[in-house]
Amino acid sequence: MTAHLLLVTLGPVQDFIAQARRTRDLWYGSHVLSELGRAAARALVEGNAELVFPALKKGDGELEPCLGALRPDEKLPLTVANKLLAEVPSGIDPEKLARAVREAVLQYWREDVAAPVKAKCAGLLPDAIDAVWTEQIDTVVEFAASWLPLGEYAETRRQIDSAIASRKMLRDFGPWTHGRGSVPKSSLDGARETILVPPRARQTTLVRKYRIADGEQLDAVGLVKRAGGEPAQFVPVVNVALASWVELVNRVAALELEKLRDACGAAGVSRVVRADLPCAATFPFDASVLIPSRWRSVFEEQGLEGDAESWGRVHVQPILDKVSDSYPYVACLVADGDHMGRAIDRFGSAADHRIFSEALAQFASEARTVVEQRHRGILVYAGGDDVLAFLPLPEALAGAEDLRLRFSGVMASACSSSIEMQRPTLSVGLGVGHLMESMGDLLALGRAAEREAKRDRNALAVLVDKRSGGRSSWRGQWSEDPVRGLHDSAALLQDRLPARKVYEIASTLARLPEPGDASGDGWARLLALEVRRSLARTESGGLDLQSAGLALDDGAGYPALHARVRAWVARLLIARTFAQAIPRERQREKEEAA
Repeated sequence: MTAHLLLVTLGPVQDFIAQARRTRDLWYGSHVLSELGRAAARALVEGNAELVFPALKKGDGELEPCLGALRPDEKLPLTVANKLLAEVPSGIDPEKLARAVREAVLQYWREDVAAPVKAKCAGLLPDAIDAVWTEQIDTVVEFAASWLPLGEYAETRRQIDSAIASRKMLRDFGPWTHGRGSVPKSSLDGARETILVPPRARQTTLVRKYRIADGEQLDAVGLVKRAGGEPAQFVPVVNVALASWVELVNRVAALELEKLRDACGAAGVSRVVRADLPCAATFPFDASVLIPSRWRSVFEEQGLEGDAESWGRVHVQPILDKVSDSYPYVACLVADGDHMGRAIDRFGSAADHRIFSEALAQFASEARTVVEQRHRGILVYAGGDDVLAFLPLPEALAGAEDLRLRFSGVMASACSSSIEMQRPTLSVGLGVGHLMESMGDLLALGRAAEREAKRDRNALAVLVDKRSGGRSSWRGQWSEDPVRGLHDSAALLQDRLPARKVYEIASTLARLPEPGDASGDGWARLLALEVRRSLARTESGGLDLQSAGLALDDGAGYPALHARVRAWVARLLIARTFAQAIPRERQREKEEAA
């Protein structure tokens, strides 16, 4: 029997991750997919296959399972993607190996991931739930495999990849054979029946531990994501959103913050036991208590005793008297490599592909450092060239650029042996939404921003969804230094240009005809005059076009001029969001006002 190339894919991916209301749903769903990929890699190696992607060998510690956030030695586990490629030596039947891998993955999912959750959540489940639980758990994992005799490497890989893509176009729609009847569907996606008892029959300690609201319903898969792992290992998104603000508090109100930490411990506020993460180390509690409008909800959800308003005024208000109010928005970062398939297609051997796989693993490791250690965020997923993370707004732009630079450096090293190869680049989307939005909505914002960045590729796109003000977006090529452009625009808005002037120019654009509807040569001159007039009439004495970062050439024609002004308005509106997010001391505000 000849050697074969075997491709294995696991799913679902996007829908499985997106079905989330809380950080723990999102993080654990992503982590479970990585662990299922690790189980597949482990089974492939145990079957004497040689992994190409991920490039792990028998005996590698990264093949060992890790359902927690950290390994026993407190090291972070490598994220394993849902797509695995391996060489199967001659003498081994690839079909039997694929079936063995499938069984190993399903067994790990049933017995190691799902079964412990069912056992510890018995106080949330009805008595006769076994059949429904088993059916929901057994039907969620998608497994596909394709193999061919290993001839010319690049062509063989393309063929099995095409076969898998074709298989994914088909869907299995088996009927549900076990149901509870007349019960609500899951609140996460409405696809499966709830497996929870009615709210009043749920064990109170479990409800509070796993933050299950009275009106919330979870199917077996949703409960696994909610109750898998220990609650203290998950960092609430509010802690990420306020991370930069908390650092300022730690500098200017250290004593008040220390007293608040003591008060949180005494009151029983939920802890975040992740001292390895800067976003949770300074304030290791649910940061919702730092937001006055959330005091009552925190006490109710966590079953805390006492009057929430009084507690907040005593322990939190002294901090708010020294530091400006926190800005309740967070950035969901979604990044993806450009032209990855074209780069991989040019590898003529498994050895070249392994070098590339090792480079992607290096980038994934560096991405975690960039997001979590350098920019106070949390990394949800970094598998190869895909990154999903949350960042505080003051750090988001720098974090996006850092990721792009790390990716560029890794690709320069991995592709240096192929002179003709166009190196892959990284497109990054930042979706900015209110921290009280659901995880699914925040993730949708990030993915929409990534799609916008992918329109040009090698770009940064920012999509801001304000609770009052609607959506605004802006996109810039990395070659145009978009991060500096946004930082300069934010500084301009803080120092010399009132935001109302930007809205005034936006209103001018709205009143003028669209480029396709305009006739004659006077529109370009009129637009330029109106923009100059708006900028000249400011409290600081007026701005010229150069100072405002806007170059207008009347001779360029109305369509070009209209597009340039529109892009300038979009950039300033996005920059305003980042300018508003910068935390400040109240004393400084008073001095400036005086």
